[in-house]
Amino acid sequence: MAVTSPRPGTALLSGRAALVTGGSRGIGAEIARTLGRHGAAVAVNYHSNQAAAEAVVADVTASGSRAVALRGDATDDAGVAALVTAATAELGDIDVLVCNAVGDTTGMNRLDGSLLDSGDAVRRRVDQQLTATLAACRQVVPGMRRRGGGSIVLIGASLTRQSHVMAQLAEIGVAKAAQDALARYLAAELGADGIRVNVVAPGMVPTDANAGAHRPAVLDRIAAMTPLGRVSTTRDVADTVLALASDLTGQMTGAVLALDGGLTMA
Repeated sequence: MAVTSPRPGTALLSGRAALVTGGSRGIGAEIARTLGRHGAAVAVNYHSNQAAAEAVVADVTASGSRAVALRGDATDDAGVAALVTAATAELGDIDVLVCNAVGDTTGMNRLDGSLLDSGDAVRRRVDQQLTATLAACRQVVPGMRRRGGGSIVLIGASLTRQSHVMAQLAEIGVAKAAQDALARYLAAELGADGIRVNVVAPGMVPTDANAGAHRPAVLDRIAAMTPLGRVSTTRDVADTVLALASDLTGQMTGAVLALDGGLTMA
């Protein structure tokens, strides 16, 4: 059963500034709203949908926090540098970075035929994913060091650890697996600076990006296989990101947290 009731905010992130890449729609938008509701000032990054980003900003502002919509391509180093400069000018040094953007999603998750013949598509996706993640981290880490720490949360996918592998998901699965490895190395490197790096790895989450006539049947099939009996929602992801962004998880770094109702168990 999906969770739909509203939840009150707290002061968990009071006085902190957050940047959410790919924050205008779907999972990213819900994360931005949740961080704002719990006290963070939020920079909502978007690539092309300014209206959607501004709607998220309006929601954050209505909850009592500051917010700004900032356009930028998460896979372009110069664009990310300008984005973080603008976010810092508006909100101060970034305390919480959520890497949700994955680059161009045109044709993603639709590999046909053998993976052996799809190397170019997989390499492009891995390159885009790692470029987007590293570009954002490279820009926010200096400010986190100045402030004595911070939290970086990467949005992954639990399919990187599931025993049942679907060949058509190889493009995103390989890219997210590479990001999982990157998170562990970043966590080891940045730990001395008080900067934590963790991954939230949801299963399939219904958003406008995967909408279609086929989706209800797919969701029913996944829910039937899931120990908790339902697929995860954008709110489930956002609440987990909130925990990782806050001091509640101050001793956690380098973790990859499967968020799929038990489909993936450690």
